[in-house]
Amino acid sequence: MATTEVDRVTPMFWGLFSVGGFLVAFLLPVFIVMNSLAYGLHLVPWEKVEYGGAIAWIRGAPATALLGPLGWLGGWLPKLFLVVVIGGSLFHGLHRLKYVLYDFGLHRAKKVLDPIVYGIAAAGTVAAVFLAFSFP
Repeated sequence: MATTEVDRVTPMFWGLFSVGGFLVAFLLPVFIVMNSLAYGLHLVPWEKVEYGGAIAWIRGAPATALLGPLGWLGGWLPKLFLVVVIGGSLFHGLHRLKYVLYDFGLHRAKKVLDPIVYGIAAAGTVAAVFLAFSFP
């Protein structure tokens, strides 16, 4: 009886693709509206826009008040949110780009294309972790 090799890596990348797609579809529009459009559409008054509020959000001040006894997690949640949105978007977009390149006839370059595409996504995610957690 012949044994066949089971591919264990490809499903992992499809899982990252689906998580990234979920994040791009549900969380990124909320992030964009709250950080860009809410001020322009006068949903949030201009007097509330200040540097101190952004730093308080990064440090987790609103989340700390809501979490109660788990308030120590407050500083980590906004940073983790940024890393998950950026990393998920990178993996989703670059996985999609990889299959577009396959459709253009580069499917023979799979051994070269896979490390490049996923390496860029991983490097971007590591950069997002570094930048998000470098704030005080």
